[in-house]
Amino acid sequence: MQLGQLEVICAVAEEKSFSKAARKLHLTQPAVSAQVQSMETALGTRLFVRHSRGVQLTRAGKVVYEHARRILELKCSMEQSVQNLVNTENKHLVVGASETVGNYALPCSIWTFKQRYPDVNLKLELGSSSQVIQHVVRNTIDLGIVEGPVDNEDLVVTDISSDELVVITPADAGRENWESLPLQELSTQPFILREEGSGLREAIETALADKGIKVSDLNVVAQMYSNDAIKSAVESGLGISILSRLSVQRDIRRGHIKALRLEGLPMKVPFQLVYRAGKFHSQVAKRFISFIVEPSERAFCC
Repeated sequence: MQLGQLEVICAVAEEKSFSKAARKLHLTQPAVSAQVQSMETALGTRLFVRHSRGVQLTRAGKVVYEHARRILELKCSMEQSVQNLVNTENKHLVVGASETVGNYALPCSIWTFKQRYPDVNLKLELGSSSQVIQHVVRNTIDLGIVEGPVDNEDLVVTDISSDELVVITPADAGRENWESLPLQELSTQPFILREEGSGLREAIETALADKGIKVSDLNVVAQMYSNDAIKSAVESGLGISILSRLSVQRDIRRGHIKALRLEGLPMKVPFQLVYRAGKFHSQVAKRFISFIVEPSERAFCC
């Protein structure tokens, strides 16, 4: 028994005519007759009797019609409820971002996106790159934007931008006229490092490995869980560090710290959009993906 057959039974009962029911359903009359006959065969009884004024339901036909009508009403109610739910959910989007991206790059893009789609409820959740990736894999957030390399076969990874990594030192460390820090001096200075699992740390480790330098070769005096904590420690003279230029521009302009390139070792950290492979995306998610991967649309903060 199929829903289409129930629709035919209801149409014939209400129109009291096979030909009128066929026109209403945009079917041929033989197709309507075949559907009715199939139902009668399945139920083992006649549902309609023909007379001079058309067709009339039998007693069994009346029972089938009443149940069919309620089933079709439930179907319609279900479809409407699902559509209402989808329309509501399609206005919600949860984006996870690593600290550098979420605090320093995304705010301007989100503001621009919200201006374009004011009815969207966009929530931004911050965490380390590894935490964001875990949330995306577990499907607890819709999309993630992280820094550093990503190697996960469950994810679709799209490069959307990158930023320069710079060595930061206290502003009054006697390097006022320096533009770069000699590579050999990196291991002699007290060094403050991001925690394991940070995309920034992975990017630093990858860049230094190209020169045969390991983190264990550095004079690491502290590991910290936020860029702001590292900047405060560097400004206080506790050591030097490496951060994304995007995350230190305001501090440089205010004269709190100085940024130097690492001599002979240009360093970049990629910003990447990640989402689960094969994931069904709402219309809002699709709009955000198109928006964030298009350089002319995206507006990372400075």
